[in-house]
Amino acid sequence: MKRSFILFFMGVATCSFLHAQDSHYWTQQYGTRSALLSGAVLGGTNDNTMIYYNPGALGFLDNSSVSINASAYGIGNIRVENALGQQADFESLQVGSVPLLAGGMIRMKDQKWKIGYAFITPVDFSFKGIARLDNDYEVIEDLESPGLEELVAEAGITTKTSEIVLALGLGRKLNENWSVGLSNLFTVRSHSYQRNFSSYVFMNDEERTFVGGNQSQNAEYYNVRYAAKLGAVYRSGNWSTGLTFTSPSINLFGQGTLANNIAVRNLKLIDDNRISGVATARQAELKSTYKSPFSVALGTNYKKGNSSAGIAIQYYNSIDIYDIMEPAPGTFVRPAELAPELQSDRFLRNRAGAESVLNIAVGYEHQLSDAFSLLLSARNDMSYFDDELNDGPGIKTTISSWDIYHFTGGVNLDHRNSSLSLGLLFSTGNTGKYEQPGNINPEDINLLEGSTTITRARYSNIGLLLGYTLYLNRLSNNKEAGD
Repeated sequence: MKRSFILFFMGVATCSFLHAQDSHYWTQQYGTRSALLSGAVLGGTNDNTMIYYNPGALGFLDNSSVSINASAYGIGNIRVENALGQQADFESLQVGSVPLLAGGMIRMKDQKWKIGYAFITPVDFSFKGIARLDNDYEVIEDLESPGLEELVAEAGITTKTSEIVLALGLGRKLNENWSVGLSNLFTVRSHSYQRNFSSYVFMNDEERTFVGGNQSQNAEYYNVRYAAKLGAVYRSGNWSTGLTFTSPSINLFGQGTLANNIAVRNLKLIDDNRISGVATARQAELKSTYKSPFSVALGTNYKKGNSSAGIAIQYYNSIDIYDIMEPAPGTFVRPAELAPELQSDRFLRNRAGAESVLNIAVGYEHQLSDAFSLLLSARNDMSYFDDELNDGPGIKTTISSWDIYHFTGGVNLDHRNSSLSLGLLFSTGNTGKYEQPGNINPEDINLLEGSTTITRARYSNIGLLLGYTLYLNRLSNNKEAGD
């Protein structure tokens, strides 16, 4: 009896849904002109987005003080086919805005030194989906329940992940060709995840016996970490080349909560007995850890006449699988004598990890007039999701595992003291090998345990980018000239 009960709880505990933009490094780009060029600006551009892209370019900035505000407004759609089987899809349509970057530069007496700050939103992902089945299927053997049984099944996921980065950058111009810099990146990450799964069957016996199982999972935490980015830029003639190294993150502090609750009613075991029971655990104020990898980026920009082009390549190292929070062992199944060997720490497990990825961005700009330019760009955004996170029980909170491709086009209008950008962004990605645990197959005798299937998932997004840059020192210079 104990062995059969273990099999059930392991099956249901792995019925968790994987997450689209929560496993990518290049989902967002920052600033005005830099965002329209998909970040292909490692050789430098004349605003303080260099605090993030390449602090080595800060020493070449012409402006002592710059304030930047940029927002992306988008409509995103994620669909996972057959989330419960039988064409019951998960689909999430989100409309919202993302403030990409706001910051400025601090005026220094020594113009060779440049100090800047920025607030950046690299991650802002939300997903909410519900799939439901309600019909008659051949679920239970005719010896117990002749004919078709009434089945009601439902799965729902709500998740939100956000990160805010405070970047403090320092750059120095060494000579006419070289500049170096360092950015200190403090990242505050918050994540909440809730999943509910239920399946209920009414047997065709005299008692109309009710057989069912349901599960609810919850994980939420915040975390603060630090990383350093070292950069250098070399300029010569029409060429400008940049190189950056970003350290692995250092965990500072954070905490969170994990909960997993399972209930079964009249579940048939291998020995033909039916039992009811629960497995439940919740642990709060757990120390949280979140890691970002070492990365290296190389890019070059070329300008000739009215045209300029850039390319940027960034490699992110892999991260071994680790526990975001470490729950303590404790009683999970009740009555405990049904399966005392099942401990809560195994089913509360919440892990993360990353495979190595290589992303490439290309951008092109054509100056139509002194004040007006056209910009086009494209980039890939490879998913760092590690398939080994699918193995074993626990709370699995990642939704996306597919690669995304971004395309951007827009215009930039330069004024005497400011710059205004307007652009359109389109992103798309899909996979035919999406691993979907918790699928309900009415033809499977182990219906309530769910099964893992390979299905198709699709992601698309269309957005509007609005960017504005204000060059404060130009205002000051003009005012002094007027006086």
